[in-house]
Amino acid sequence: MLLNKFWRSKSGNFTLVLGLGLPVILTAVAFATDVSTLMRAKSNLQNALDSANLASSHLGDLDITRNDAFNRYFQANIVGHGELGNAQATLTVDKGVNFVKTKAVASADVNLNFAFLFGDSKHIVVDASAVESNNQLEVVLVLDNTGSMAGARMTALRTATKSLLDTLEAAKSPTRKIRASLVPFVTAVNVNGDGFDPSWIDIDGKSSTNGVNFPVIDGKRPNHMALFKQLKKTGWTDAGWNGTGWKGCVEARPGAYNISDTPPDTAKPDTLFVPYFAPDDPEDAQKPSGSYGNSDKYYNNSYLNDVSDKTRLAQSGINILGIDLSNLLGNLIELLSPDDRAAREKIAKYVAPAKELITEIGSPITVGPNRACPTPVVPLTDDFDKLRKAASQMTEWNGSGTNVSEGLSWGMRVLSPAAPYTDGAPWKTPGISKIVLLLTDGENVVYGASQQPTKSDYTSYGYLAGGRFGSDNQTTAARNVDGWTKSVCTQLKDEGVQIYTMVLQSDTAANRALYSACASDPSNYYAVNDPTKLPNVFLQIANKFTKLQLTN
Repeated sequence: MLLNKFWRSKSGNFTLVLGLGLPVILTAVAFATDVSTLMRAKSNLQNALDSANLASSHLGDLDITRNDAFNRYFQANIVGHGELGNAQATLTVDKGVNFVKTKAVASADVNLNFAFLFGDSKHIVVDASAVESNNQLEVVLVLDNTGSMAGARMTALRTATKSLLDTLEAAKSPTRKIRASLVPFVTAVNVNGDGFDPSWIDIDGKSSTNGVNFPVIDGKRPNHMALFKQLKKTGWTDAGWNGTGWKGCVEARPGAYNISDTPPDTAKPDTLFVPYFAPDDPEDAQKPSGSYGNSDKYYNNSYLNDVSDKTRLAQSGINILGIDLSNLLGNLIELLSPDDRAAREKIAKYVAPAKELITEIGSPITVGPNRACPTPVVPLTDDFDKLRKAASQMTEWNGSGTNVSEGLSWGMRVLSPAAPYTDGAPWKTPGISKIVLLLTDGENVVYGASQQPTKSDYTSYGYLAGGRFGSDNQTTAARNVDGWTKSVCTQLKDEGVQIYTMVLQSDTAANRALYSACASDPSNYYAVNDPTKLPNVFLQIANKFTKLQLTN
């Protein structure tokens, strides 16, 4: 009976439970304190080592100065951290002419409460690496100038490019040569700028692709440069190379030459670059008379005086080819007698409308044989004022689509020591880093006239229906361009080029797969969703190859 009452009694239960549970609670608290101490100790030791490593990783330091700096910084940064006992650190250095790489290791004992779990103390080890490179730099910016870059995107791109150029210029020194290049691209690239040499160009129509977009006449294909010269004879005064009116864009070369840096050779016509000449489209009955734009279904580039165009041309008072009638009419007024006031006034009233229409046609929606041709390449130079001026002149160009493989191919040709551009150092030259920064705001696409016989606007590969894309289907052709893009990236990386890729408001699954693989490392792929953040991303990338940095 007494035993039964004892087991049923509830008196003193709290004291009993507390007596049994208190050791467990205290143990948990002490253990948590030890874990917290370990984490804090490791963080403090890592911070001390990082600071010491950075302080000793400057290229110009003498070895004795380097080791002294390392030790002083390490000791100064562990002072006050009583949890670190017996702290020690070692530094190893790999020093070249144009770089210094350091590797540091630190260890310490941490005094803990639970000796039976951790021993009298827990031994921790951390490491840090840093690199400073004083390599000369050759930096190529391959930048999307397609129509979708209009507005905030293009504004941000111009600002970001200027900021990056400023950073590169600031990193120059008497012992560090830094050069940069701009390669704006749409569907094609414009080479009619600094360093241009007519010997690169298929002027005589010998390439197998020159004139394939035109009907054969008397057994011969028309030659693109001859067509430009013929337009000049008819009075077309558009600016261009040698007064012909050719703005400077070129087609992709045929076959495997399309994405190679094979030098142009007059003895091998297919290695030459065919002048880009967008043929005149028929006037499209589906579109309003005089309407030119960026339709994905219909013709976008009717500019010659077709029979059906006569009324429209008479009404517009301008030759769509590009004759600036405002200037022509102004000159005519000057030739008239001052006394012939009536005639002068009659002509003068057409000057303003002609000038207004010229301005409209000269906008990013271009009409004529130079349709969708961007501003020229600026080859490698240390004239950063010239580069900044060229960057400020970049604008968007509607029509034809996006071909990143063309932009990258010309970026590779700029970096290559071989023609067409010959300013690049030989590949893999010690002490010289070659870098490509690529930006695009969309997927590769072959665009326009999908419901017409050409099946696309004119591009650097001619028309989609011509077969040079490997398919007459727009989607399949665009994926083939993806393949060429990836191949150019591989060629560049095989030559030791560092590639950074950026997509602006276009982080699609396809772009992520393509451009993260294109980059030298997946961490070199940047998806930028806010255009205003683009300058910060450009500077973040620039700092990776211009400044001292921790590598782990």
